[in-house]
Formats: sequence, structure tokens, C-alpha cells
Amino acid sequence: MRKSRWKESEIEDMLRELPKLKDDRTKAEVFAKIDDKKRKKNWIPLIAGAASLFLLVVLASSLIIEKKGTTNQEGGSSGKLSISENKEMADIEREDASNKGNPSEDKQYNQEFSSKQTGIESKDKVSEKEPRKREKEKTFAQAIYQDDLKNASIITMGVPDDQMNFIVPISFKLKHYDESDTLNLIVNQMSDIDEEQYGLSDYFPLDIKISQGNDRTTAHIDFQEKSPLLDEDTLFLHSMEETLSYTKIEKMTFSTDGKQGAMFAHAGYLKEEVIPHQKNRTYLQYQRDETSPIFLVPSNMGYQDFEEALQAGKGGEDIEGISPSIPHDLKWERISYVGDLVIIQLSDQAAIENNEESLQALEAILFIAKDFGFEKVKFENASIEEVGELNLTKDIMVPKAPNQVK
Repeated sequence: MRKSRWKESEIEDMLRELPKLKDDRTKAEVFAKIDDKKRKKNWIPLIAGAASLFLLVVLASSLIIEKKGTTNQEGGSSGKLSISENKEMADIEREDASNKGNPSEDKQYNQEFSSKQTGIESKDKVSEKEPRKREKEKTFAQAIYQDDLKNASIITMGVPDDQMNFIVPISFKLKHYDESDTLNLIVNQMSDIDEEQYGLSDYFPLDIKISQGNDRTTAHIDFQEKSPLLDEDTLFLHSMEETLSYTKIEKMTFSTDGKQGAMFAHAGYLKEEVIPHQKNRTYLQYQRDETSPIFLVPSNMGYQDFEEALQAGKGGEDIEGISPSIPHDLKWERISYVGDLVIIQLSDQAAIENNEESLQALEAILFIAKDFGFEKVKFENASIEEVGELNLTKDIMVPKAPNQVK
């Protein structure tokens, strides 16, 4: 190591030659000065911390403002998102962050999102089609005419409505059959019918035996001794009368466990009952709900004349499921009769159009005429020539049966 060129004696002599320094301050003044310097040094980190906090607040405010601006642009003028939307945005941001480093996963995510979106759109399309399907189910059950039976036959069933207030006749068009098979086909139809799909009561099959009577115009019905149908005889008899009235059967005979006659709760003891084919009733509309078909239904009471029954077809609003079959604006001036023909002179203000509502009204009039024993109806002064397949310029034959279903 290199030695110093100064000797210790020389350094001491040089220090003695320096001027003397004297501090006139007291100890208290010195310590006060030192303490003041320490306080000044303590303010430095506080000021630096406050400045950092201020910068953080400014940066956070700018980010919040920027995010709100983006939200307003995407979500509309309100600038608000629901809890689920905020959650979805957070999930998307996390997924975007995780997928930035993996393009293949990002591509797969986009494909999955696209497929999900396609599924949502397809569901939307299905939901759009559902109302149309319901509209189709609401169609009016039209009548069956003679021209519809060139190679076919019909079976008509009298089924109680959903509240069991009325008997609704519904008709099935079958392949042509021999009249001797009518009762067998009715029994088979009682077993096969699904009443609830039409908005009717689940009534059939019945715990009875139906067979041919002494001749082809008679239907014989045998009951069990304690059959509930003997207690609910009003509904049962009306149902069977409506069913058999569309056939050539003219009466029913009864037995109980093979013994002649049956004791009904309301009708009393009966051996036979005549099938009325002319009851002078009006017709109304029945529909259980918006998805059920609209049926024409005969009233439970008869009327003195045809015109009174026509007017009654404009009522029925106070009964559940029942509505008028003839609109109030379908007016007539006069009604006349020529044998089995009834002539209806429509007024100039009678509203008739080639649509389903007018067709329902005209068919209701035809069935009212049928219930009064008329075979043809003539509409005069109609504003149009055709409604559906009905030609209003000619005599119209009354239908064979109402409410065709499949």
C-alpha cells in the first residue's frame, strides 16, 4: 500500500494554525433547530402520498367516465344495465382476457356463441309460429252437406260441454257403411273419441249395452242395476237423443240387467223413449277456450216459431263458453214459407261478407231451419253471391250434420 506523504506532527501543526471556531448558541437552541429539521423532513412523505392519491382519483374518474360513455352507446340513452347484464359483461371481459393469448380458444368460443345465438333465434321463430298454430286450432267446425257424402257416411255424437250445460253434436265422416252397422259404429266411436281435445267433457264410453231392437228403427239399451246413468238420466237421455237423431232410429227401448224397463231418477220408470227429430231449437256457438274449436250447439229449449228462434240466435252472452251464432248486424226484413222452403228477405244494411264469421252465421240459420223441419233456405237481397261454398243466389239445402271433426 502506498504511504502518505504527510507526517502526523505536520498535520497537528497545521490544525493549530487554523482560526478558532466558537458557537454562541445554547444547547436548547441547538436541539430546537435539530427538531425543526426533523419535522420538515416528515412532511415530505405525506405530501408525496397525497399527490399519489390525487393522481389515482383522477385516473379512476377518467376510466369510469369512459366506461359509462361506452355503456350509453351500446345500451341506449338510459346508460343502465341490469344485474344479469353486468354479470354477463364481466364474464365476457374475463373470457376475452383469458383468450387473448390463445387464438384457437377464442375462435372456438366465437363458434359456440354463434351456435347458441342460432339456437336462440330458432326458439324465437318457434315462439312466433305458436300463435299461428293456435289461430289454426280456433277454426270453426263446419257442417257436412249431402255433396260431401258421395262415398262416405257420418256418425254424430252428442257430447256434453265442459260444464255439462249443453249437448254438443260433433260429426265424423267415415267410409261408406251399411245402415245395419250404425249402432256398432256408434259404440266403437264412443270408445275411440277423445272429447277433451275438443274442449268437451270426458263422457264416453258408457257402462251400457247397446244393441239392435225389434227392428232397424229401434235401439235397445240395457243398464246395470246401480248404474250412475240412471241417476244422471237427464244428461244421458239428451246425449243419446242427440246422437241417434242423425240416424234413422226412431226410438230407444230400455232394460235393467235384462229385465224390461229402467227406473230413472228424474224421468221415472221408462220402457221406451221416442227420438225427436224436430225440436224447434235455436243454435248458438260454444268454445271452451281460445285453443278449442268453435262449435254450433243447439239450445236446451224450443221456440214457437222459426223467426223467434232466429232472434234467439243473437243471444247467449251470459252463459260460460256460449256466444251468439248470428251477429246483431245481420238483419232481415221479412220471412216467408213455401212448403219445405223458408225465404229470408235480408235488409239493405245486413252485413254479409265472404268470411268465416258470415259462414258461421249462415250455417246456424240453416240448422235452425233444419230443426223446424225445413229442407231448404233461400236468402234474398244478399249483398254478395257466395259465402264459402254457399251460393246465395240459389236455394240452399240444409246440412246433414254439424261440427265436422277429425
